[in-house]
Amino acid sequence: MEERKQSLLTSAHLYEVFNPYMNHENWVLKVVEDITAMNFYKGIELGILFQKDIRKAIRDIVEKNNLNLTQYATPYLKSNKLSLCELNKDRREAVIKSVIEMIDLAGETGCTNFGVVSGDDPGENLREDAKKALEEAMIRISEAGKNYGMNIILEPLDRYAYKKQLIGPMKETVEWFEALRYNAHNAYIHWDSAHEALGEIDLVESLNMARPYIAQVHLCNAILDKNHPCFGDLHMEVGEAPDFTTEGYLVPEVGSWILKTLFDFPIAEGIDHTYVSVEVKGHPGDDLWRKERISREFLKKSFELGGISYQ
Repeated sequence: MEERKQSLLTSAHLYEVFNPYMNHENWVLKVVEDITAMNFYKGIELGILFQKDIRKAIRDIVEKNNLNLTQYATPYLKSNKLSLCELNKDRREAVIKSVIEMIDLAGETGCTNFGVVSGDDPGENLREDAKKALEEAMIRISEAGKNYGMNIILEPLDRYAYKKQLIGPMKETVEWFEALRYNAHNAYIHWDSAHEALGEIDLVESLNMARPYIAQVHLCNAILDKNHPCFGDLHMEVGEAPDFTTEGYLVPEVGSWILKTLFDFPIAEGIDHTYVSVEVKGHPGDDLWRKERISREFLKKSFELGGISYQ
């Protein structure tokens, strides 16, 4: 099959920056309406929506404005201590059924990319069994996603540094993913810069390994010094224009380096665009629209420094 040119488009990670609103679905709808009115982002990222009227309203906005919608099962899975690599067969079956129910809800909302994580690493002795369990789960949920023309995007997290999930180190992830794709053609990797940096993996090397499967990218800042009190994947702010000063590793030059590396690759087979957002978490009391603006300015600067159009 002929390789196709990469297409990078902007996305707004609304679930993170407007996190205090995300369990209040009428507020979610208002945020989506206001973000869409900016006419900057080509995609939006949300959690699962449980109100039927809100799902319909979001779908109408997505379709009218030709937006990509990504929805994450991750917050629900983590808050309920559910794992797709659960070794107990009965418990794993319950998790798979729960995720498929969320896929049905996301399908009603017009979701294109449905995001999951693997679950906690059970340790070296059980790791291969957990990978087999996860493979079974991913095949099942990928089949459910096909009913809606939906991609299932799995985010590798750092295994040893902070989040300690099963699917982490990129070389190992890609070897496992290559086999998975024989039975799950709509499964892709969601690449996050913070997890790779925290895992002490060279970012370009990581991108090169994952490139055949990347459908979504998060630029995420972090402090990498293990002795720093704020070390870890805390979804910290990026620096503010014009100088973008930060205590973390992520500056626009690094963002542009990531995007330029990715842009030089052919796009992953089976997708039309790779969506890129800045992952910054809002907290109660924050000026959330200020956080959105700072993230947007950082994303814009990263595209501009890389010489890549974001329109």
